[in-house]
Amino acid sequence: MKRKVLATALSLAMVATLFAGCGSSSEKKESSAKDETVKIQFMHMQVEQERQDVLSEVIKKFEKENPNIKVEQMPVGEDDYDSKITTLGGNGELPAVIEFSQDQAKTSVKNQFINTQAADDVIASVGEDAYFDGALKVIKTEDGKDYVGVPVSGWVQGIWCNTKMLKEKGFDLPQNWDDVIKIAKAFYNPSKKQYGIALPTSDSAFTEQVFSQFALSNGANAFDENGNITIDTDKMKEAAEFYKELSQYSMPGSTEVADVKDAFVGKNTPMCMYSTYILGGCKDAGFLEDVQLAVPTKTTSAAYGCIEVLSISNTISDAETEAAKKFVSFLMEKENNEAWLEMAPGGVQPVLSAVADDPAYADNELIKPYAHLLDNVGTAFDNLQLFGSVNGKNFMAMGDITNSGVLSKALNNILVQKADISKELKNAQSEAEKLAK
Repeated sequence: MKRKVLATALSLAMVATLFAGCGSSSEKKESSAKDETVKIQFMHMQVEQERQDVLSEVIKKFEKENPNIKVEQMPVGEDDYDSKITTLGGNGELPAVIEFSQDQAKTSVKNQFINTQAADDVIASVGEDAYFDGALKVIKTEDGKDYVGVPVSGWVQGIWCNTKMLKEKGFDLPQNWDDVIKIAKAFYNPSKKQYGIALPTSDSAFTEQVFSQFALSNGANAFDENGNITIDTDKMKEAAEFYKELSQYSMPGSTEVADVKDAFVGKNTPMCMYSTYILGGCKDAGFLEDVQLAVPTKTTSAAYGCIEVLSISNTISDAETEAAKKFVSFLMEKENNEAWLEMAPGGVQPVLSAVADDPAYADNELIKPYAHLLDNVGTAFDNLQLFGSVNGKNFMAMGDITNSGVLSKALNNILVQKADISKELKNAQSEAEKLAK
């Protein structure tokens, strides 16, 4: 579940390895003017053979349209991916095109491995309005001026609801915090192993992710737009108080990924907080058609999610850069992007509205079981918000705060150890300020 639920950050070893200027031609390898064919490598995490076969067909199609460009796949397993980036990036040998999570891409930009201008060019050619709004907001650089990569797909997290169970007690989808509490109270019956909602409460990044949605929906962020830490605030405290109350209707103890998934898929609760990767389990359990997505809402709506991007290395030649831009642009074309999404139906979702709105995509045999959720998921992408992402700026120190467990430990203390909320937020504020210096 590491990749499916948790937003991964690269190891701190990368921070020590810096290169001059994103897209700087002085550091690039020069290609021979005599070369008629440009060869580029594409590093990705699609290690399953059937997925590589899909990509092989897409690459064949691309090469047929661009006979002077050859694309070589470079699949790397998820567990080795971060270290591979560190090694290749440190040696100036990153492949031309790299699949990244949004956090991996941000760290690689920080370490100046990535040509952000190339990503900007591709997004401009596709059109910013072609993407769901939130998908672009969370992949901006720290200064908000550039993009760290080109969005190819993503997953979102929110309140998954079993509508059949809700209707049995006279409830519609929850529209706000009050509705969520009312539903949770109505279903809570622990003596029969029935719970109002399944939430994480452990000292984990998953707990921070889920809590962040409620906090952000109340206007509370870990940073303000000037980069100041804003954990110890009234709005954050209100969100923590609500999450504590709501957790009383969840399973007892320090609950994690598997606990939340099992409770919802097993119909021990009508609601849970999870990513789109829960949909496969609902399909296998036979009630996918009853599943809908709601987004935590107080003063605003806030979905959590991860955007998968394709970034272009800044240590390749100009000819390779242009070839890489063509290849990434090709993967943004509707038919080709749909092929990418079909590699993991339900789990990964479209970030291009044209794909989400395409009747042929919704009618595809692989996608059809999930088609009724496309509008819900699209709305979630439009409302994507993250701690550390403020007004088009994405503060890199948020990764250090998450990795250190400052917030997740405070939340576990509040939710499970019954610690004082004000004290825990004050301590978290102090620790986060040290990390952000």
